[in-house]
Amino acid sequence: MKDDLPLIRALVDAFLLLESSGPEEVSPDTAVRGMENIASSLLEMEASDQLDLRTKLEQIAESSEDQAYRDFVYALPDMIGLASG
Repeated sequence: MKDDLPLIRALVDAFLLLESSGPEEVSPDTAVRGMENIASSLLEMEASDQLDLRTKLEQIAESSEDQAYRDFVYALPDMIGLASG
């Protein structure tokens, strides 16, 4: 895939939706289970691909002008347990 940033932004959006939804929107148990399932799938990637994803998430965070979004995206790799270099 030549440009995977839109796909990675979609992953961030999914995590952000589940993380920030109130109980009247998404059951907290469902939100946690959804984030855990997404993270589990991402952790099946090779370590080098996880490092690449971490780098791209940092790029997305650095390009954001929204501080709350930037902070969330910076924290996401560690939150889901991606490999670090």
